[in-house]
Amino acid sequence: MTTTYRLSSHLLHSNIPFCIQPAIHDGAFHLHRHDFSELMIVLSGQAEHIVGKQRSTIKTGDVFVINGTVEHGFSNANELMIFNLMFDERKPFFETPAIRVLPGYQALFNIDPLAREQESSVPYLNIQGDILAHVERLLKEIYTEYNEAKLGFESVLTAMLQHLAVLLVRNYPEQANAKQKNTLALARALSFIEQHYYDPSLRANDIATRSFLSTRQLERLFHQFFQTTPSQYLNDKRISRAKELLASDINLNINQIAENCGFNDSNYFSRVFRKQTELSPREYRKLQFVITR
Repeated sequence: MTTTYRLSSHLLHSNIPFCIQPAIHDGAFHLHRHDFSELMIVLSGQAEHIVGKQRSTIKTGDVFVINGTVEHGFSNANELMIFNLMFDERKPFFETPAIRVLPGYQALFNIDPLAREQESSVPYLNIQGDILAHVERLLKEIYTEYNEAKLGFESVLTAMLQHLAVLLVRNYPEQANAKQKNTLALARALSFIEQHYYDPSLRANDIATRSFLSTRQLERLFHQFFQTTPSQYLNDKRISRAKELLASDINLNINQIAENCGFNDSNYFSRVFRKQTELSPREYRKLQFVITR
């Protein structure tokens, strides 16, 4: 029976859904799952990485994300030294709107993990030289800040994690090879949606054009990786943002939230919202208020 690890059992601070741990592996580390996602950074050594039914070699400088539902482990590890950064996939502790619009972020955190489940030849982001040294220093600082938990550490931790995320993903497009052509195209599409989801006139062909794809290619990639259409993904993004606003900004009325999320008709917004949540926007807001009291 596959072991399932839980984020709650790793946390040092219950108010922060995040944990960082260094680890050294020799030989094998059993196949397992977890209810969280991991950002893994290899500082030295190598191993065979098993992801579902796929196998590939990881080595010094490799960076990758594993989603919690995926079974993975290591074999033939040779002095593999890694840092594991564990976080809630539904709402990464360090994620901001400014980071979400970076194509490299979409590629590394959202697309590559899915692609790696489908084939073993998906390349890893690899950092070397001064960048790897910088990342290693930053990881050790994050680890110290997390464990010492001095006054105001939450703000410092957030800033350092955001620094780390940007430092990693800004190098992604430059390293991409021919096998990652589709990954980067889809990443551009997700980035464009993040920047323009509030535009009610946005359509799949607009997203395709900005991603340097045909509409048919775009639809194929969304089906391959997300089992949905670009239009449905866009709608899901709009509703997700609406949920955030309903729960966090009591000063915005339903019409304003609809407009801010790309719906020029508040009645249509309410119908779409109810279809996804089985609640009206007002009912959802009231429920969030009750939960947080």
